[in-house]
Amino acid sequence: MTKKILVVLFLIFSCAFSQAQEKWISSAQLDLVFPNKSEYFYINSQNHIFDDDSNYHGFLLRSFALQADYNYLLFKKLSLGVLGGFQTQTDPSYSFLKLGGILKYYFVDKNEIYVYLNAGHNFSLNRDKFRNGANARFGLAFPFLKREGYSLVFHVFKEYNVFDIEGTKPLYGGTDEIPRSFTVRSFGISFGVQF
Repeated sequence: MTKKILVVLFLIFSCAFSQAQEKWISSAQLDLVFPNKSEYFYINSQNHIFDDDSNYHGFLLRSFALQADYNYLLFKKLSLGVLGGFQTQTDPSYSFLKLGGILKYYFVDKNEIYVYLNAGHNFSLNRDKFRNGANARFGLAFPFLKREGYSLVFHVFKEYNVFDIEGTKPLYGGTDEIPRSFTVRSFGISFGVQF
């Protein structure tokens, strides 16, 4: 299973850095992610349900990601594509691969400001900490340096990650703590290049 994921990610990143034709757009970016809220859902041996919310105070960088996408321009202002990437999460410490789809809406054309929505699956790289998960992101991108064949782009985004932690070690370390899920809501910025 892991070999298949790595092959798919390799193909996505290869496409992202290849020369794009008129209808094809590729991009890659480095993300800095700042969680602002988490939710831990667990039960005990008597099946009592616990749902603990935590707010992160301050502007703490707790996650890094590399992401690339490859898009087909359906219309002048709308593209649909695939994405792949790698992300880390701290507190708790998770590492995972992302694979999913992305929808972009360009306000003027493909070389100007756009909004995007992506959804993906998180494939765990440390299955003792979480099994799998889901990722959703809504963002706004601003190309700020345009050259022949590429643009440098700044992104701001909101992100939502859900991790399935059933059958893993308890986050609080309690003897009567049966983990179910861990959810993190974040905001972030990223710097990238679009071809």
